[in-house]
Amino acid sequence: MIYLDNAATTNVFPEVAEVIASVLRDSFGNPSSLYSLGIESKKIVDRSRAQIARAMGCDPSEVYFTSCGTESNNLAILGAARSRKAWGNKVIVSGIEHPSVQNTAASLANEGFEVVVIPPEEDGNLSIDGFLNEVDKRTVLVTCMRVNNETGALTDTALLAKKVKEINRRTAFHCDAVQSFMKHTTALDGSIDSMSVSGHKIHGPKGIGVLYLRKGFSLEKTQFGGGQEKGMRSGTENVAYIAGMAKAVELIGPVRKNLEHVGICRNILWDSIRNLPEVRLNSPESASPYILNISVLGYRSETMLHFLESEGVFVSSGSACSKGEKSHTLEAMCLDDDRVDSALRFSLSAETTEDDVKTAAEALKKGIKTLERK
Repeated sequence: MIYLDNAATTNVFPEVAEVIASVLRDSFGNPSSLYSLGIESKKIVDRSRAQIARAMGCDPSEVYFTSCGTESNNLAILGAARSRKAWGNKVIVSGIEHPSVQNTAASLANEGFEVVVIPPEEDGNLSIDGFLNEVDKRTVLVTCMRVNNETGALTDTALLAKKVKEINRRTAFHCDAVQSFMKHTTALDGSIDSMSVSGHKIHGPKGIGVLYLRKGFSLEKTQFGGGQEKGMRSGTENVAYIAGMAKAVELIGPVRKNLEHVGICRNILWDSIRNLPEVRLNSPESASPYILNISVLGYRSETMLHFLESEGVFVSSGSACSKGEKSHTLEAMCLDDDRVDSALRFSLSAETTEDDVKTAAEALKKGIKTLERK
């Protein structure tokens, strides 16, 4: 099996699964309990928080555990906008965000906020000036993803956040870093106020995420309960998955080394198919090498996807959250229907090998020769 759908989810490292099983079996106490079992669980949470904070480049006190990237995005976006509605009502969001950002912004529009959507350029990249031209004294929030989950488009969110603050220092800036954490660096130098990451994109378990909140950043609470995570995200901590995510961070390896390896594999894959007359590149030239989005003109995405599956190669036709619907990212790029309907996403990991991508390229070529054009 050749798995090239790592933007949807990654395989759990065996060592991560072992840590999770060990905690579930031996350290099952509630971290809020005052006796030894609870104290041991709290120590596990604290150690994990410190390890993840080191990887993010922040203080452990700025790391809050959630259930996933979607919850992190919701907490940050709703909390930031609502806490600033006394002096502004404008929210700026990119046109290629994950549904957990896109739909949360839409819910703010229903609450009376003015939501401004910044469309991508023709090549899929986002213009920093496009954001800055919209920032004004009423802007309560700007949110932009670091790496797009469908095309791999990279945005310098640290630079964008800094420039937003130069225009309006009160504007909150949120970054969805689910596809970039442990793959690309993101400087947390005081301009980015909140940032979301997810465990299952880095060979950790599903059901665990992190929300970075800059120290001193004001956020209205949207969830209430027993006061865990300093009251920002109440609910008994998922100790086993927290430990599992920390173990994944430990094992995944150096960001720069992995980026170089994945870049080599991505280039081999693209060089093997780029001259096929049916193939069009949808990812920007400057995209993250972890994601390669193409269209195979004349062949519906679903048809080619299942052919590749029969050859033992697993890819996707877009975001796993879209469940077969047309890609809103590709449509935002104003690609024609044929391009959108024939799109495939190859997403790599540090475990992807050169042989994997060579085999995938050959399987794609075989599919073009074998399948009937639509």
